[in-house]
Amino acid sequence: MLVDMSTKPTSQRAKSLTPEAFSKFLQWLSQDKEQAAKLYLEIRGKLVKFFVRKGCADSENLTDQTLDRVAAIVHDEPEKYPTPMSLCCGVAKKVWFEHLRIPAPGVLESENIAAPIHDERGFSDCEERCLGTCLEELSQVQRDLIIKYHQHRGAEKIEVRKRLAEEHGGLNKLRITAYRIRVRLHDCISGCVQRSAPN
Repeated sequence: MLVDMSTKPTSQRAKSLTPEAFSKFLQWLSQDKEQAAKLYLEIRGKLVKFFVRKGCADSENLTDQTLDRVAAIVHDEPEKYPTPMSLCCGVAKKVWFEHLRIPAPGVLESENIAAPIHDERGFSDCEERCLGTCLEELSQVQRDLIIKYHQHRGAEKIEVRKRLAEEHGGLNKLRITAYRIRVRLHDCISGCVQRSAPN
Protein backbone atom coordinates (compact mmCIF):
# COMPACT_ATOMS: atom_id res chain seq x y z
CA MET A 1 0.00 0.00 0.00
CA LEU A 2 1.32 3.43 -0.95
CA VAL A 3 1.41 5.90 1.91
CA ASP A 4 1.22 9.67 1.71
CA MET A 5 4.83 10.81 1.99
CA SER A 6 3.82 14.25 3.20
CA THR A 7 2.92 12.84 6.64
CA LYS A 8 5.60 10.22 7.29
CA PRO A 9 9.22 10.55 8.41
CA THR A 10 11.71 10.93 5.58
CA SER A 11 13.34 7.55 6.24
CA GLN A 12 10.00 5.82 5.61
CA ARG A 13 8.96 7.86 2.61
CA ALA A 14 11.59 6.64 0.18
CA LYS A 15 10.74 3.02 1.02
CA SER A 16 7.11 3.60 0.00
CA LEU A 17 7.77 4.36 -3.67
CA THR A 18 6.79 1.55 -6.05
CA PRO A 19 7.59 1.05 -9.76
CA GLU A 20 3.92 1.76 -10.47
CA ALA A 21 4.14 5.08 -8.62
CA PHE A 22 7.27 6.06 -10.51
CA SER A 23 5.63 5.17 -13.84
CA LYS A 24 2.63 7.34 -12.96
CA PHE A 25 4.99 10.09 -11.92
CA LEU A 26 6.59 10.07 -15.39
CA GLN A 27 3.13 10.07 -17.01
CA TRP A 28 2.25 13.06 -14.85
CA LEU A 29 5.28 14.90 -16.22
CA SER A 30 4.27 14.09 -19.80
CA GLN A 31 2.31 11.47 -21.71
CA ASP A 32 5.19 11.41 -24.19
CA LYS A 33 7.88 9.08 -22.78
CA GLU A 34 10.81 10.98 -24.29
CA GLN A 35 9.50 14.29 -23.04
CA ALA A 36 8.82 12.81 -19.60
CA ALA A 37 12.39 11.54 -19.37
CA LYS A 38 13.72 14.93 -20.45
CA LEU A 39 11.60 16.76 -17.89
CA TYR A 40 12.59 14.31 -15.17
CA LEU A 41 16.30 14.91 -15.78
CA GLU A 42 15.73 18.67 -15.96
CA ILE A 43 13.81 18.77 -12.68
CA ARG A 44 16.29 16.46 -10.99
CA GLY A 45 19.19 18.68 -12.05
CA LYS A 46 17.47 21.78 -10.67
CA LEU A 47 16.72 20.07 -7.35
CA VAL A 48 20.33 18.91 -6.97
CA LYS A 49 21.48 22.51 -7.56
CA PHE A 50 18.93 23.75 -5.02
CA PHE A 51 20.31 21.47 -2.29
CA VAL A 52 23.91 22.24 -3.26
CA ARG A 53 23.17 25.98 -2.92
CA LYS A 54 21.76 25.25 0.54
CA GLY A 55 25.07 23.68 1.49
CA CYS A 56 23.83 20.08 1.69
CA ALA A 57 26.60 17.50 1.27
CA ASP A 58 24.07 14.77 0.46
CA SER A 59 22.26 16.75 -2.27
CA GLU A 60 21.74 13.65 -4.45
CA ASN A 61 20.07 11.74 -1.63
CA LEU A 62 17.84 14.69 -0.70
CA THR A 63 16.85 15.04 -4.36
CA ASP A 64 15.88 11.36 -4.47
CA GLN A 65 13.81 11.80 -1.32
CA THR A 66 12.06 14.81 -2.86
CA LEU A 67 11.21 13.03 -6.11
CA ASP A 68 10.06 9.91 -4.27
CA ARG A 69 7.74 12.03 -2.16
CA VAL A 70 6.39 13.94 -5.15
CA ALA A 71 5.72 10.66 -6.97
CA ALA A 72 3.65 9.47 -4.01
CA ILE A 73 1.78 12.77 -3.71
CA VAL A 74 0.64 12.73 -7.35
CA HIS A 75 -0.06 8.99 -7.46
CA ASP A 76 -3.80 9.24 -6.79
CA GLU A 77 -4.59 12.78 -7.97
CA PRO A 78 -2.14 13.83 -10.70
CA GLU A 79 -4.62 16.37 -12.09
CA LYS A 80 -4.56 18.22 -8.76
CA TYR A 81 -0.97 19.35 -9.42
CA PRO A 82 -0.71 20.82 -12.95
CA THR A 83 2.73 22.41 -12.54
CA PRO A 84 5.41 19.79 -11.74
CA MET A 85 8.25 22.21 -11.06
CA SER A 86 6.21 24.16 -8.51
CA LEU A 87 5.26 21.03 -6.59
CA CYS A 88 8.81 19.65 -6.72
CA CYS A 89 10.27 22.93 -5.42
CA GLY A 90 7.70 23.10 -2.62
CA VAL A 91 8.45 19.54 -1.53
CA ALA A 92 12.21 20.18 -1.81
CA LYS A 93 11.91 23.06 0.65
CA LYS A 94 10.11 20.78 3.13
CA VAL A 95 12.79 18.11 2.72
CA TRP A 96 15.47 20.75 3.29
CA PHE A 97 13.78 22.06 6.44
CA GLU A 98 13.56 18.50 7.78
CA HIS A 99 17.22 17.98 6.91
CA LEU A 100 18.17 21.09 8.92
CA ARG A 101 16.62 19.56 12.03
CA ILE A 102 18.89 16.50 11.83
CA PRO A 103 22.09 17.06 13.84
CA ALA A 104 25.13 16.57 11.60
CA PRO A 105 27.64 14.16 13.14
CA GLY A 106 31.25 15.21 13.12
CA VAL A 107 34.40 13.22 13.66
CA LEU A 108 33.90 10.56 16.32
CA GLU A 109 35.18 12.54 19.28
CA SER A 110 34.08 12.55 22.88
CA GLU A 111 31.58 15.40 22.52
CA ASN A 112 29.71 13.42 19.86
CA ILE A 113 29.07 10.41 22.08
CA ALA A 114 26.88 10.37 25.15
CA ALA A 115 28.95 9.02 28.02
CA PRO A 116 29.17 10.27 31.61
CA ILE A 117 32.85 9.55 32.32
CA HIS A 118 35.96 10.01 30.14
CA ASP A 119 39.58 9.26 30.76
CA GLU A 120 42.49 11.54 29.90
CA ARG A 121 42.40 10.46 26.24
CA GLY A 122 38.86 11.80 25.82
CA PHE A 123 37.16 8.38 25.53
CA SER A 124 35.83 6.15 28.28
CA ASP A 125 36.67 2.44 28.29
CA CYS A 126 33.02 1.82 27.47
CA GLU A 127 33.22 4.03 24.39
CA GLU A 128 36.40 2.32 23.25
CA ARG A 129 34.69 -1.07 23.47
CA CYS A 130 31.58 0.22 21.70
CA LEU A 131 33.63 1.80 18.92
CA GLY A 132 35.36 -1.53 18.31
CA THR A 133 32.07 -3.40 18.31
CA CYS A 134 30.39 -0.93 15.96
CA LEU A 135 33.33 -0.91 13.55
CA GLU A 136 33.02 -4.70 13.34
CA GLU A 137 29.39 -4.30 12.26
CA LEU A 138 30.48 -2.36 9.16
CA SER A 139 31.47 -4.09 5.96
CA GLN A 140 35.22 -4.44 5.33
CA VAL A 141 35.04 -1.73 2.65
CA GLN A 142 33.18 0.71 4.93
CA ARG A 143 35.51 0.00 7.86
CA ASP A 144 38.65 0.53 5.80
CA LEU A 145 37.25 3.72 4.27
CA ILE A 146 36.22 5.42 7.50
CA ILE A 147 39.49 4.49 9.28
CA LYS A 148 41.63 5.80 6.43
CA TYR A 149 39.40 8.89 6.11
CA HIS A 150 40.13 9.97 9.71
CA GLN A 151 43.54 8.39 10.26
CA HIS A 152 45.92 11.10 9.08
CA ARG A 153 46.65 14.82 9.55
CA GLY A 154 47.89 17.70 7.41
CA ALA A 155 49.33 17.02 3.97
CA GLU A 156 49.14 13.26 4.46
CA LYS A 157 45.41 13.51 5.12
CA ILE A 158 44.93 15.44 1.85
CA GLU A 159 46.83 12.80 -0.11
CA VAL A 160 44.96 9.91 1.50
CA ARG A 161 41.57 11.50 0.84
CA LYS A 162 42.59 12.23 -2.73
CA ARG A 163 43.34 8.55 -3.25
CA LEU A 164 40.12 7.53 -1.53
CA ALA A 165 38.16 9.91 -3.77
CA GLU A 166 39.68 8.27 -6.85
CA GLU A 167 38.69 4.84 -5.52
CA HIS A 168 35.16 5.82 -4.51
CA GLY A 169 33.82 7.88 -7.41
CA GLY A 170 35.00 11.41 -6.63
CA LEU A 171 35.43 13.72 -3.66
CA ASN A 172 31.75 14.62 -3.25
CA LYS A 173 30.69 10.98 -3.28
CA LEU A 174 33.46 10.15 -0.82
CA ARG A 175 32.29 12.86 1.57
CA ILE A 176 28.70 11.65 1.38
CA THR A 177 29.75 8.03 1.94
CA ALA A 178 31.93 9.00 4.93
CA TYR A 179 29.07 11.11 6.32
CA ARG A 180 26.66 8.17 6.15
CA ILE A 181 29.14 5.82 7.80
CA ARG A 182 29.71 8.38 10.61
CA VAL A 183 25.94 8.63 11.13
CA ARG A 184 25.70 4.86 11.43
CA LEU A 185 28.69 4.67 13.79
CA HIS A 186 27.47 7.57 15.89
CA ASP A 187 24.02 5.97 16.36
CA CYS A 188 25.56 2.55 17.05
CA ILE A 189 28.05 3.86 19.63
CA SER A 190 25.46 6.03 21.37
CA GLY A 191 23.08 3.08 21.67
CA CYS A 192 25.85 0.78 22.85
CA VAL A 193 27.01 3.26 25.53
CA GLN A 194 23.46 3.77 26.78
CA ARG A 195 22.84 0.02 26.99
CA SER A 196 26.12 -0.42 28.88
CA ALA A 197 25.43 2.38 31.37
CA PRO A 198 24.57 1.23 34.93
CA ASN A 199 20.90 1.64 35.86
